[in-house]
Amino acid sequence: MGSVITLDAVLQGIFLGLIIAVLAVAYNKLVIGRFVKALINAEAVHPSFAKSFEQLKIRKNFFFAYALRKNGSLRKLVLEPEDKDKKGSYYIPEDKLYRAGRLYGGKDVDFLMVAATIIILFLFFIVAIIFAPAIVDMAKNIGG
Repeated sequence: MGSVITLDAVLQGIFLGLIIAVLAVAYNKLVIGRFVKALINAEAVHPSFAKSFEQLKIRKNFFFAYALRKNGSLRKLVLEPEDKDKKGSYYIPEDKLYRAGRLYGGKDVDFLMVAATIIILFLFFIVAIIFAPAIVDMAKNIGG
């Protein structure tokens, strides 16, 4: 016997997807965005102007290491100079500045905004779970 997809399951899936999307945006803006903005502000737009985490006053952690891995999406925008003396330093080529700013910069996002968004989504989810069955019943009655 096959499983039945319920309205609650659909709403839960939508809610979970929205929460994951909010967290992904928060990660890009709060964590990776801080590094990208620091490179942009330092005008690190050429290998000779590349900056290290230390020069940017940012502590390198797992999230940065993961984002800067060889085939990571950030590596398409943030490059490391080929000069062996500049290894561990990064820059954003001028032709990629706009895209880097759009993806990781833009409007500032803070932890409070992320938390408020998740709380509002949760409240909306609760209201939807409570009232969705009544709305579906009303629609069935209208339809015939």
